[in-house]
Amino acid sequence: MVALPTFDVMGDAALRVGAEVVAVPLKKDYSHDLEVMLERSDASTGLIYLCNPNNPTGTLTHRRDLEIFIRRLPARISVLIDEAYHHYVGESSDYASFIDRPIDDDRVIVARTFSKIYGLAGLRIGYAIAAPQTSRLLAAHQLPDDLNLNVVAATAAVAALGDVDHVRVSANRNTDDRQEFFNQANARMLRWIDSRTNFVLLHVARPAVDVIEHFHKHAILVGRLIPAFEKSIRVSLGTPAEMREFWRVWDMMAAHQMSM
Repeated sequence: MVALPTFDVMGDAALRVGAEVVAVPLKKDYSHDLEVMLERSDASTGLIYLCNPNNPTGTLTHRRDLEIFIRRLPARISVLIDEAYHHYVGESSDYASFIDRPIDDDRVIVARTFSKIYGLAGLRIGYAIAAPQTSRLLAAHQLPDDLNLNVVAATAAVAALGDVDHVRVSANRNTDDRQEFFNQANARMLRWIDSRTNFVLLHVARPAVDVIEHFHKHAILVGRLIPAFEKSIRVSLGTPAEMREFWRVWDMMAAHQMSM
């Protein structure tokens, strides 16, 4: 069971091995609809995937609500909590990592990646933390040794974990860049979803496919078309120069629309 929309790799992987995927639309505040997820859980439900903050909305589901939800789930159901964007959240009374503040529940698996704030996306490395018996079950299905972790990625990951200054500086810079994006969007009277990540889901008030194509023609790649958000685009935050170019190309499109 997954949210709709969310990071779709997990659902795609489940489909490839013949599993049924149940997608539950997000609530109006873009948090996971945990009550509906609970209602739709049945004897066939094996795993619930929760991306928090969620991708592609960048929004949080409250920690207290997650704990209540997990406690109410039938004992046979495991929960995978994806904390890929954990470091970008900052201070929030609504959020606490399940790694930093674990709960006593062997069904919970928490995943992190080195592809985001650590900047190691090309190495394709991450990790999960789980109870010993759960870890053994996961290990039974791991990739063969020749397709698994390599020494370059492992060495880089260990170094990244030790570089706390880089994480702090990058998180602070992202917070400033995100606020500047909001400022630029507000100046153009555009609506956006309040993100706690390094991307923003921007309402473009026109078919997103046309906007994506416009940016592509000007050598700017924005996120894919998102189910249920046909008039929104997912914009990753770049360098100041990259974001100035983004808004220049946006303004070019807006000026063309006004002249028609």
